[in-house]
Amino acid sequence: MAPKIPVVETADRILIAGQPELERCNNVVTTSKYTLISFLPVAVLEQFRRVANMYFLVIGSIMAIGWYTDLYESAISPWTTLGPLAFVVSISLLQEGMADLGRHRSDSTTNNHPCVVLRRANELDEDGGERAKSVLEGKDVGVNLSKAYFLASSVATSESSDCKVAFEAVKRMNISQGHIVLIRNRDMVPADLILLASSADNGNAYIETSSIDGETNLKLRASPHLPKEVMDILSRSSDRNLKDEPESSGQPKAHRETLEQATKRICRISKLGFPDGKSALENPANPAETTEGDDEEAPTSGLHLMSKVGSVAKLGKGAIQKVADRMDSSRNFQTPPGAEHKYITAVKTEPPNASVNTFNGVMLLPAIELGSPSVEIPLNADNILLRGAVLRNTEWAIGLSCYTGKDTKLVQNSFETPSKFSRLDQIMNRTVLYILCIVGICIAYLATMAVITSDREFDNLWYVGLEKNTTVPWPYLPGLEPPKWQTKPQNWLQVYLLFITLLSNFVPLSLYVTIEVVTVFMRVLINLDANMYDEFTDTRTVARSTTVTDLGQVEYIFSDKTGTLTQNVMRFKRCSVDSLVFGAPIVKASPGAEDEGSSTPFHPISKLMVGKLPSFDNLLPLPGRASRQASGGLESLAGGGGSSKIAAAAAKSKVMTFNGEMFLRVMSLCHTVVVEKDFDAKGAIKSAKKLATKTSSSFGASIHKKLFPRSSSRHASNRSEESYTGGEEAARDEQAESKEPSDGKGKGGAPNGFAYQAESPDEGALVEASSLNFDYQVIGRDSSGIRLSVQSPSLLSDKDIIAGFQDGSLSEMDLAADTASPEGTMGSGATGGDDPHEEIWEVLAVNKFDSTRKRMSVLVRAPPEFGSIPMVLCKGADSAMLDATVLRNPTHAMIGDEDAAAITQRGCEPDESKAAEIDRANVLSLQSHLGEFAREGLRTLVLGVRILTEKECEEWLMEYTAAATSLKNRDEKLTAAAQTIESNIHVVGATAIEDKLQVGVPDTIALLGRAGIKLWVLTGDKRETAKEIGYATKVLTEKMRPGLIEVPSGSESEVQVKMAMAFLKLVKYAKLPDYQKSAISTDTANRLETFLFRFGKFTRRMSRAKRRFYHKRIKVIFQWCFSGVSKDDPALKLIDVEEEKEKGILQLTERHRNVRNRAEKIVRDYLGTPEGISQRQTRGKVDATGEIPEEDMNIQSSGPDVFDRADSARGALQDRRSKGEASEAEIRDLTMANLTAHEVVSVSDDEFGTLVDEDILSMKSFLPTEGEQNKKDFDKMKRTLLERLFAVDTSTRHGRLVKHLNKDKLTSIVEDGPAPADTSESVPMTGDVSLDGPRGLVIEGAALEKLLGDSELEELLFAVANTCDSVIACRVSPAQKAQLVQLVRRYVVPEPVTLAIGDGANDVGMIQEAHVGIGISGKEGQQAVNASDFAIAQFRFLQDLTLVHGRWNFMRLSTVTLFSFYKNALMAGVLIAYTSMSLYSGTPLFDEWLIAMLNFVAGFPILALGMFDRCLDREYVLNNPDTYTPTRRNELITKRILARWVILVFVHIFTIYYFTVPSMATDGGGATSAFVGLMGNDDPDRPGNGESGDIKSVGFVAFTTLIILLSLKVVFESKAIIIGRWPAFQLCKKDGEGWPNRLAYTWIANAWLSIGFYIASVFIYNALGRAGPSSFSQFVNTVNHVFGTSVRAWMLIIFVPTAAICFDVTGKLFSNLYYPTQTQIHVEIFTGKGKKINETHAQLHVEEESEAYVA
Repeated sequence: MAPKIPVVETADRILIAGQPELERCNNVVTTSKYTLISFLPVAVLEQFRRVANMYFLVIGSIMAIGWYTDLYESAISPWTTLGPLAFVVSISLLQEGMADLGRHRSDSTTNNHPCVVLRRANELDEDGGERAKSVLEGKDVGVNLSKAYFLASSVATSESSDCKVAFEAVKRMNISQGHIVLIRNRDMVPADLILLASSADNGNAYIETSSIDGETNLKLRASPHLPKEVMDILSRSSDRNLKDEPESSGQPKAHRETLEQATKRICRISKLGFPDGKSALENPANPAETTEGDDEEAPTSGLHLMSKVGSVAKLGKGAIQKVADRMDSSRNFQTPPGAEHKYITAVKTEPPNASVNTFNGVMLLPAIELGSPSVEIPLNADNILLRGAVLRNTEWAIGLSCYTGKDTKLVQNSFETPSKFSRLDQIMNRTVLYILCIVGICIAYLATMAVITSDREFDNLWYVGLEKNTTVPWPYLPGLEPPKWQTKPQNWLQVYLLFITLLSNFVPLSLYVTIEVVTVFMRVLINLDANMYDEFTDTRTVARSTTVTDLGQVEYIFSDKTGTLTQNVMRFKRCSVDSLVFGAPIVKASPGAEDEGSSTPFHPISKLMVGKLPSFDNLLPLPGRASRQASGGLESLAGGGGSSKIAAAAAKSKVMTFNGEMFLRVMSLCHTVVVEKDFDAKGAIKSAKKLATKTSSSFGASIHKKLFPRSSSRHASNRSEESYTGGEEAARDEQAESKEPSDGKGKGGAPNGFAYQAESPDEGALVEASSLNFDYQVIGRDSSGIRLSVQSPSLLSDKDIIAGFQDGSLSEMDLAADTASPEGTMGSGATGGDDPHEEIWEVLAVNKFDSTRKRMSVLVRAPPEFGSIPMVLCKGADSAMLDATVLRNPTHAMIGDEDAAAITQRGCEPDESKAAEIDRANVLSLQSHLGEFAREGLRTLVLGVRILTEKECEEWLMEYTAAATSLKNRDEKLTAAAQTIESNIHVVGATAIEDKLQVGVPDTIALLGRAGIKLWVLTGDKRETAKEIGYATKVLTEKMRPGLIEVPSGSESEVQVKMAMAFLKLVKYAKLPDYQKSAISTDTANRLETFLFRFGKFTRRMSRAKRRFYHKRIKVIFQWCFSGVSKDDPALKLIDVEEEKEKGILQLTERHRNVRNRAEKIVRDYLGTPEGISQRQTRGKVDATGEIPEEDMNIQSSGPDVFDRADSARGALQDRRSKGEASEAEIRDLTMANLTAHEVVSVSDDEFGTLVDEDILSMKSFLPTEGEQNKKDFDKMKRTLLERLFAVDTSTRHGRLVKHLNKDKLTSIVEDGPAPADTSESVPMTGDVSLDGPRGLVIEGAALEKLLGDSELEELLFAVANTCDSVIACRVSPAQKAQLVQLVRRYVVPEPVTLAIGDGANDVGMIQEAHVGIGISGKEGQQAVNASDFAIAQFRFLQDLTLVHGRWNFMRLSTVTLFSFYKNALMAGVLIAYTSMSLYSGTPLFDEWLIAMLNFVAGFPILALGMFDRCLDREYVLNNPDTYTPTRRNELITKRILARWVILVFVHIFTIYYFTVPSMATDGGGATSAFVGLMGNDDPDRPGNGESGDIKSVGFVAFTTLIILLSLKVVFESKAIIIGRWPAFQLCKKDGEGWPNRLAYTWIANAWLSIGFYIASVFIYNALGRAGPSSFSQFVNTVNHVFGTSVRAWMLIIFVPTAAICFDVTGKLFSNLYYPTQTQIHVEIFTGKGKKINETHAQLHVEEESEAYVA
């Protein structure tokens, strides 16, 4: 039977509610790879995809054919190869089978998980089903079907109107599409369900989707149902006039259902209640479907879904009337035949797809009355519960199964982690290929020599059966009949195959097994490392991949910022409202920040609640801030009683300013935060103690005493290593964290017993801050709206203000100006006191955040006590909120890059009102403050509000409703509707949120930098914030400031010109030598490069052809037989992609030439533009030679950023102050400062410690403030010949040690000492890129879009980035992150090892693209961890993972690999050497079973080395990160290292062969066959030493010397000999360590498991032949004879390995003395055995800075 080929669905799917579609795919999800039938064939096929396994299978087959046929001879029994191969493959199959068995068990647990579906009780009883006892105690629900709404008119039923619905317990795999499924709180959703009902308000349900998209926040899903208003209209008679309906004045009531009620309702519209009902799609009254190109909305556009925030979107009268009119018009047609049938709910959905964020479908409910069309409700992603999600904060939910099994979006998105090949694996495969080439050449030579020798010696080889005359009898036996002579020797091909069998062990079979075992052990060590265990989260490091060696070769690290470098714990730190800054500044990490200070005074956060303040004459500022400060600071602002008067006035005024109140309203209402029951709450939290305050008589003396208490000791503490913030800020954070919440508040400011669940940490931080800091507490959210608990009175309670907003006579700007002014009169009628009161804000619509608008907004209706005023609350990025199209006053927005003078001049309009002037000042101040916040590394949001009239609200709701219910282009219409309402926004303030760094991040980054690893930070933050975080984390350093290249977003030409100019400047100064004209000239392209380029293209084409043949032919055959043919093979698509990329591969020189020409063309085109001409006129004339002058290679960014806007706004404000114009905000600023000062001095000295430091720091802000080397340094002539030829360390070979310094430089170092660190902050910033010293690149994602996708521009970008020590890419998308990793892998030659680290789902692409992917177990789910190779809990663990484990692992496995090849090459070389003595007959020197024994006997020592060897301890490596350089540069497996091992192989081959074989095989008559003699010392008169010239004895002695030599070689290759502690097995653990840590692993492996195991094995083998004739019989008594009778054998066994290893030791000693590696020098320092430790340490110091001396 031919396998079924899956067909891709394109048509929509139709489902009937309650009718299982059994013909569609079931709900079984299978992650296992094999079945019981397919396991052996498929798994074995997978095993032989390994090159080594396939090689030995072919070799074994050749042996078997030669052994069992007469076609040719086999030198060795095939079972010596096939036996070990079968053992190795069996182990791999066992491991694969156990892993797949675990997957089968997991699948069984998943598929058999109990679930509950709704079924008719009678059908359940007939089928013998089981009721779920946990649901309603197993009772059925009785349903009266006559109450179905579509039966209420006139349709009668002849059948019984009652039925019973039961809750059946089924297995998850038995759920089918169409089933109605019940899920309960904390249950996983078993299939993709359309939500029909839930225990929450209006059928809402909350789910957690961390297993799908990695996000741990709760998401709201809504059930598709008709709004209550529309249902009322449809249920009434058609002659009822809507206008006569009374208007509801009360609050909307939340509608909730019990489980029984929901079951009854669903039963009445589904197959459960009407098994004979017809699909609502078959209703003949339904309108004809619209064509595909029609963009009309659904016929019932008023029948829309519930709002995304969980409340039904309320329609205005106009919308409701429109729905009624539409329904009335549909009743005027004649009822068609067949309309009397009962119709039940049907669902039409899109075909299954992998998009988890989209869903399109339509639900058709039964018609309201006879003859009317079915009610059509559009479905979207807000109505579907995806499989894998977890139901949260909802007691139960009922859904209609629409996708099951492989059709679910979770399975559609499932992927296997891409198989990554480590760099060491690639080296091994290449080495195997080289060895095969060498073996092929050797075999060809040996076959040729065999044929020649056979022809020459044919007449003398009668003893092996060769004779031309077939009648010649056997010599010396003429009486016997002539044997069957072989008249001609074997031909060349036969001999070639013979030698293939002889040298089959040239490739080590044990290599892959050894590496696999060692790799598993390394992963265990990583998992058990206590230094990488996070106690706080109880998370250990997990090694999920076998690429452990790549950790030791990392050259580039790509890191996410939020949650990776930072804690992803957001804290509200500062804000800007009414031109004032609230909250203490964060200590900045950027160079020069300490001298800059805070340019804007700030107030404590608590002072945001201060209302209207009076104005006093003596508080007015003098003209100019400098004059005021010079006159005495704060003491000049208030007299003896001024501050007390201010305090009294502030206490009397409880109403906040309009901007302040609306700022808090936006914080507490503009979000999607959910209040969830906190099951881990420990009870109510006690209220905090109130601080007692006392007055003080002396204001001036007290304020100075409070501001500077013990200043000498206050700042003595060092800066914290765990945070980039200063000590004072850390103290404030500790106070804030230790402060207990007030009554009624629990975790994060939520009500007691509850917790806030936010979609993003930023939203959560704002809601928590509004509750904890300002007592605006969100206490609930349901369909009625958001419930707030507020303690302060509101301006909106003033009737005059309400009336002004309702009739449009009052604007937000007027009210904001009036309430912030001391002379303001509004708000006096506000009511309310200090007692908490509850407010319910009805949410009408939510416009979610998207990357196009970069903001979100909510349309809310105020509570009735506030006049039920509709208003829009909006928040977003500064670039989106301060745009001219968004602001109410477009003239207040920054235009382009205008300076302060232009802003001031534009603001001097004679007819501008005072309110407009104040609003302009507020916007300017806000932009200035945003710059300060960004410089501190804070995440900023701008908040705004818009008051609507009822008419505007109704009109926009109609537009929003039409967009929400549109079946075509729904997302685009919703975005357009959001942009319509998000205009005329009045800005009320800005927030600044801190995302604190993780512990140890700066030190880890600095350590990785010292190790030579380049770090690229890829983040979604603003460029300014990313730069500040870069300085804080030491990604950017002070030395990089002159060389910092910034590429902001801009037009395509601006970005390309910026990059091209930086590129050409670097080329001109020889920083990019490969792109200089001398390098890209056509004359320099040599023939060898061209040949290699063409040969590479040819080999890649052959590789693609081979893989395509395998996947199209061979693989299909196995699939056809066992698992079914897959129509779309991803491997074939990958080959096609590779073939397409191959077309763009150019020769390196040609590619470089094209890039340079492209850069020059971009710059020349720019210089021809008006802007370029202006620049050239400013900077000078063009070079007459045609070269682009250097001054033309500098271009300043024309795109305004937050820093530019801040500087311009600050300048405009300063212009106003210089003219003596004091704004209302400045008067309020100084007045509030006096209020804070009064509170400070009113506290006694004893209670001063209880004050928050922020109050003191606020006072301080008002006081006056106080103002690489050239390569000629090395003399390469000092390099010795040995260093040039044999040194493997690049620094030694290139002459970069201290001893290579020239005389002048060495003298200056000795006399002057090391140069002190440059601590000067006055680094000139001219805007030009510095070419000396380290460089950095900061580029925005929008700029990357202009460069990525074009191969030439990509290479140009990489060329510039590669010269930089650090790169920060900000505002980048997940796809761009992966593209940047591809950029490095594509353009760095040779390809470097890349590492990507992240914690969120948006980092998965980057993690999978890099060679090594690391996921952090953070707060953004487990998506990154699931896709990673290694999982860690903190970024700081990366230093141990790479510098320690990575270095150790690479060193260990490098030695294992080299030794494995050396081991087999040594044995094969001895066999080759012996072939000349055997006349090239192919006779092996060693016994065939000894050959098979080699990999086992010699494998244990190297296995122990790979597991336990250590080169330098962890502490030393972390203190000297430059020890990572040799592994990073791959200096352990280089051509020079391989050459050393090859030379060593030849030396040891000749030593073993010529010292052993000739001396034993040519003993002639000097030996006797007696088993006594010298060994036994029984008869001194009998000469001889025991006969030992036979091939078995000689081979046994030679093989024994080989085994001992290999054991000695392992000892001398070990970096650390583990001698253990005695006694190892002790009962008392004195040192707190167990016996595994006390074993002498080096000696156990070498003495016991190698030599001891070998001796035991050969004695067993020696005895096996006595059992009878077999292949073992040839070795009988060989061991006894050699060991018991031959003194010569014992002498050779001792002498030969010693002589061979002495050559090795001599070479190592000579190397360490005359051209040591940096690793060797470090080892000598570490062990304390170096002769001149101080001098070598100085050499290392120079090596660390060596790159600075090379141009």
